[in-house]
Amino acid sequence: MSSGLSHQRRSLGVYLQESGVGSTLNLSLDSDTSSTSTPSSGKPGGRRSTSTLYSQFQMSESENRQSYEGSLYKKGAFMKPWKSRWFVLDKTKHQLRYYDSRMDTECKGVIDLAGAEAITPGTPTMGAPKTVDEKAFFDLKTTKRVYNFCAQDVQLAQQWIDRIQSCLSDA
Repeated sequence: MSSGLSHQRRSLGVYLQESGVGSTLNLSLDSDTSSTSTPSSGKPGGRRSTSTLYSQFQMSESENRQSYEGSLYKKGAFMKPWKSRWFVLDKTKHQLRYYDSRMDTECKGVIDLAGAEAITPGTPTMGAPKTVDEKAFFDLKTTKRVYNFCAQDVQLAQQWIDRIQSCLSDA
């Protein structure tokens, strides 16, 4: 990254701060030059003023409750294996989005809950994770297909069922 300025240092700081009201995300980009450069005051040997890019994102508590996320196993389409995916339930958009992992930014797929007909307890199928209780399985029936899911335990499965059902009731 050569910008023609010698002895320039760039740093990027990302800060996430949570409070009782919601979450705040502050982003800043700081550029400092070394003491051999000329500061904005025009006097050699000093330090140039720091330019700051500040952006703030704040979510209210009600918006924060509009989504739920976590890891679930999902059975792929016909004759596909069970895979662990990171799911985000977006109650505002009535969507259940899934990703390869929590850190992934590219969505693997979207289940439109506007087309959902029912969410019911499921049963293990061939290739299902062996360490999971059979009561941790549930199915989501949409107009397009039936999605098979499995949570790590019965309590998590029930939380997902309740939250998805709540989203279906709002649609």
